[in-house]
Amino acid sequence: MNPFQFLKSLDHHAYFIYSSKDDVEKLKEYLKDKFGISYIQNPDFYYEKFETLGIDESRKIKENHLSKSFKEGDKRMFIIKTSNITHEAQNALLKIFEEPHEDSHFFLIMPSSEVLLPTLLSRLLIIQKSKDTDDLQVLKNAEDFLKFSKKEKIDFVDDLAKRISDEKVNKSDAQEFLTSLEIILYKKEGLKNPQRITAVLKAKDYLNDRSPSIKQLLEYVALNL
Repeated sequence: MNPFQFLKSLDHHAYFIYSSKDDVEKLKEYLKDKFGISYIQNPDFYYEKFETLGIDESRKIKENHLSKSFKEGDKRMFIIKTSNITHEAQNALLKIFEEPHEDSHFFLIMPSSEVLLPTLLSRLLIIQKSKDTDDLQVLKNAEDFLKFSKKEKIDFVDDLAKRISDEKVNKSDAQEFLTSLEIILYKKEGLKNPQRITAVLKAKDYLNDRSPSIKQLLEYVALNL
């Protein structure tokens, strides 16, 4: 079942999608099957993937948006997948997300909406997806992590950091892991041990910097849980 089958029309101009590994391909196929918008050799179909979407990348998106459609009356699709987006980039995209050209539609795909500025988030129709198998596995990993000894926690996060460094997994996997820790800590402890949740929130915040030391941040969390 395609997760985008609820999208009966393209009435909205900008959408936020919680990411998973195959969201882009499923979205492409749905736009083609439902609305006849092909992504193959279509100059009006834009797709880019970023680790961090910065000000330079956002300016290129704006420039692309300002150009006219290849065929008058055709819809223009902009699919942007990123693990992170800087505040400068968000501010640069505000105007086109609020008042895009007619028949232009944006799909912003990210692992979390927490890094988005309220002004940008308010312009997006958020698509809340149900937890899939991968999401549930991340939650289980986080729950197991809290039961580990201090050494086991350090070994776990060092392995995760190395896999990210080796590009076997993405930085978004660290973000999802920290979010899962936050969820479980709130559920089990509430605010009984605020320093534990604070450690996770601080690491999540610094993880959104352009060039964070992922290994140091994860070790900081491990040493404070």
